[in-house]
Amino acid sequence: MGSAWMRIAVAAAAWSVWALAVNADDDSAWRQARQSRFAAFQAAHPHPDAEIAAVKARTAALIAAGPPLAELQARVDAPPIVWRASEHPVELWDGPDYPKMVVVPAGENVLGSTPATLDHQPYEIPRHRVRIGYAFAVGEYPVTVGEFARFVADSGYDAGDQCYTSEPEKQPMSGRNWRNPGFAQTEDFPVQCLNWSDAKAYVAWLSKKTGHAYRLLSEAEYDYANRAGTTTTYFWGDDPNAVCAYANGADLDTKARLPLSLTTSCHDGFAYAAPVGRFKPNAFGLYDTTGETWSWLEDCWSESYVGAPVDGSPNRTGDCTQPSLRGGSWSARPQMLRSAQRLRYAADLRIDDHGFRVARDL
Repeated sequence: MGSAWMRIAVAAAAWSVWALAVNADDDSAWRQARQSRFAAFQAAHPHPDAEIAAVKARTAALIAAGPPLAELQARVDAPPIVWRASEHPVELWDGPDYPKMVVVPAGENVLGSTPATLDHQPYEIPRHRVRIGYAFAVGEYPVTVGEFARFVADSGYDAGDQCYTSEPEKQPMSGRNWRNPGFAQTEDFPVQCLNWSDAKAYVAWLSKKTGHAYRLLSEAEYDYANRAGTTTTYFWGDDPNAVCAYANGADLDTKARLPLSLTTSCHDGFAYAAPVGRFKPNAFGLYDTTGETWSWLEDCWSESYVGAPVDGSPNRTGDCTQPSLRGGSWSARPQMLRSAQRLRYAADLRIDDHGFRVARDL
C-alpha cells in the first residue's frame, strides 16, 4: 500500500501545478512540452500526406484481393482479418494542441458474444461479422485534460459544473467537473466528467481548427480497434487478473479507497484514473482502449444488434437520447472490461469515469 499512497500523494501535490498550467497562456509548461514533442514528430515524419496516400492505396488493393463483401455474414466464425497496409505503425499529428493519432488498418471482426461467454448480456446478440473496409486514424490515447483545456481556452466552451462522482455526498455534486472530478489529476490524465454533447463539441472544434474530419468512433470501430485482431475476452487474453498490466480498472488499489465488492486481485498503483499511456498498448499501438474512461460513441443505443450496420458505420436507429459507450473505466469491475461489453447513458449526464477518444477520416 505504501507505493499506492505515494502515487496518490504525488498526484495531489501535482494538482496545484496543473491548476495553474491549464489556466495559463500559451507559454504554459504543458504547451511548451507539447510543442517540443510535436517538432520532433514533424522531423521524423516529413511527408505525412504521402504516407497516408500510400496507406489508402495499399488498403484498397488488399480489400479488392480479399473475399467479397457478400460472404460477410456467412463467415461469422471465421478468424478476424486485419488488412495491414504498412509494415510499421503509421502515426499522424495535426498540431501540439490536438491528440496524436494512430492509423488503424482495415479489417473484419465479430461483434457480440455467445451465451457461453463470460458475463454474457442479452444486448450482445446476435453475433455478426463487421467489415471495416477502410483505414482510419484513432487517438493514441483518450482525449486528455490538457487537450480539452486547450479547446475550452480557445472556444470559451462551458462544460458545466456538476458531475456524478464516487464521493458519498449527494449526487450530482456541484463544483465537480472535468477540471475537478473529485480526485487529483494532471493534464496528462484522460478528461472525464463530460457528457456526449461535450465530446461532440470538441470534435467539431477539432475539425474546424485542423481542416480534417474528426469525429467520435462508432461502436463497431471501437470494438475492432480495441480487439486489434483478437477474439479473447480481453485484448490481452482471457485472464481478468492480468488486467493490471494492460488496463486501469477496479483493482485492489481502487477497493482500498472505494466500497467496491468486485475487483481484480492485483494492484495497478492507481485508485482512480491514471495518466494516459501507463499500461501496455494493444496490437494496433493504442493505449487505454480498455479501462481508464468509458468512451462516448456516435451510436444510438439498441437493446440488441438486430439490424445493426455491418460496414463500421454507427447505428442511428436506436434510442438517440442514450448514446452507446465502450471501453470500461478505472472503476469498472472485471466483467465490465470485457471487449464485448456495451453501455449506454443519457446523453446529458456527466459522470466521473466518462470521457472519449477521437477518430479521424483519412
